[in-house]
Amino acid sequence: MQSKKRLSEPEPVNDEQPTDPNLRIYVKRGAIRRFARLTRDSRLLPVAIEWDRRQEERRAERKSAPQEQRKSDRRRKPPFTWEMADFVVTESKGGTKKKK
Repeated sequence: MQSKKRLSEPEPVNDEQPTDPNLRIYVKRGAIRRFARLTRDSRLLPVAIEWDRRQEERRAERKSAPQEQRKSDRRRKPPFTWEMADFVVTESKGGTKKKK
């Protein structure tokens, strides 16, 4: 006579986000619906949803620049999701932990 295998009960779902997720999604200021949707849809994923804290462009044009020091601008064009969907996904560098 063979013994019947018991079906294991599903493990409870943890609704809390991990303490230090590897991926972060920054949402453009004022995109309230996008922020709410991303927060709701990613609550079970190891992702942190945050507002973009910038209020304005930090760099300003210098009026009296004698000569351009840099060969080219180091800034890159933002990903298409920033303009089309009001968010950008970034990956944290390994080894960085938040202090408690």
